[in-house]
Amino acid sequence: MKTMKHIVTLISAVLFATAVSAGEIGVSGSTSASITTGSSDTTAGGSDTGRTLAVANDINFDASGSVDELGWTWTWQTQLDAGAIDDTRLEITTGMGTIGLYGTEGGLNFKHGGSQNAIAFGSQIGSAAGIVDPADIGGQNNIQWHSAADLLPYSTSIKLGYGMNGSATSEPGDSPMSTGHQTKGYSAQLSFVPVEGASIGASYYEIDSNVSYAGGAVQDNQNAAYYGSYKFANGIGLSLTKAYNVPASNSTVATYNLYETDSYSIGYVTGPWSVSAGREESHRNLTTDAAEYDVEIDIFAAAYTIGGATLEAAYKTIENASYVQNADQTELHLGLSLAF
Repeated sequence: MKTMKHIVTLISAVLFATAVSAGEIGVSGSTSASITTGSSDTTAGGSDTGRTLAVANDINFDASGSVDELGWTWTWQTQLDAGAIDDTRLEITTGMGTIGLYGTEGGLNFKHGGSQNAIAFGSQIGSAAGIVDPADIGGQNNIQWHSAADLLPYSTSIKLGYGMNGSATSEPGDSPMSTGHQTKGYSAQLSFVPVEGASIGASYYEIDSNVSYAGGAVQDNQNAAYYGSYKFANGIGLSLTKAYNVPASNSTVATYNLYETDSYSIGYVTGPWSVSAGREESHRNLTTDAAEYDVEIDIFAAAYTIGGATLEAAYKTIENASYVQNADQTELHLGLSLAF
């Protein structure tokens, strides 16, 4: 912790002690509207789960500049999202890489890495079906180091992160969020391009809650994912992802000791059109001998993009939502997104 404080203090001192050029400020973002209809089918019978109209926005306030004497550049961004200003990032790029300071931002999770879906995987649209994904350091305030672009062969990128207590609106000088145990996070991400059209990556995130439980050893929350994808010259793309979440628990009382999710997608892009099919299979492992039911989500989607506008449609089916036998659902999604 002291080391991190020294790094932040050093960066601040250098920025104020050298010539910092005035940065340009800009505003960008997007707005989207969607209608989702659904129905469920369980052992108790079928039912209409209703219709949802959602109108969302993401507005980005951006600034950038440079530290002339050192040859450094910097970028800053904060977002107005659902009526709150949060998700702030400050990135300082040097010849040795980039140092990033993030307020509940800077996610490194590759759970959906390499996706070839026209819109997104099924768990990202409408109901998430109770799938337990790997946690991400972007949920904490954190500091990261990213390797410099083109420093390593095969477009290799390395990112390391250290998460600390804090909130999206934390301000300099805030006292520790808690006088008790402090939650820390450690994350790493690696990706590279072995051949043109291919991409491979892996991520890991461990949350050290620094808490001990009576009656047994403690398992910290461990999260990992890896993926491989390939895009052919004819516009067809394929991807495979494997993700894990090992819950934090006392080994003597844990009910579930592992969530494991496989994700597949195939997509085709031609001109303004993109179509895809995606599948997710999630397994929850019980610590006792009992029946287990895997969540399965299939999604078929199409999107048409012209200028800054995208029209999208998707049909999704869910089996065993929340790992409950025969808790099945279907959804139809229609949406419009506008970038500005």
